[in-house]
Amino acid sequence: MKTLRCPLCGGSFELFEEGANIYLYQCLDCPLASSASYTEKGALENAKELISKFPPIMRLNQGDNVLIWLSDDIYTVLGTDLEAGKIHLQDVYGDADSYYPTNIKKWPWEFEQKGGDE
Repeated sequence: MKTLRCPLCGGSFELFEEGANIYLYQCLDCPLASSASYTEKGALENAKELISKFPPIMRLNQGDNVLIWLSDDIYTVLGTDLEAGKIHLQDVYGDADSYYPTNIKKWPWEFEQKGGDE
């Protein structure tokens, strides 16, 4: 399973057991945490639901791959500028440019939906 990343700071979301059979995911670098669950699987679902509520630009991490509307090439995320609302991408030829989220045809989490229950 791919490591969950915090949409606020980019830190890792890790599973914590808070007492007897109470689980939650919490960022190691900031106070963001999911709601608790009685199972690890439930805690993972809660964490994914929490992360999904953030705008897509906040869920991107350096090195993620996206597909833009203008091309069928995969672009790699170099970084984001949240204030300007732009995503800095590099194409397969090494050229870099900035794009708005409306230019993204496929987000990284849409590439990963190939099935399999983890």
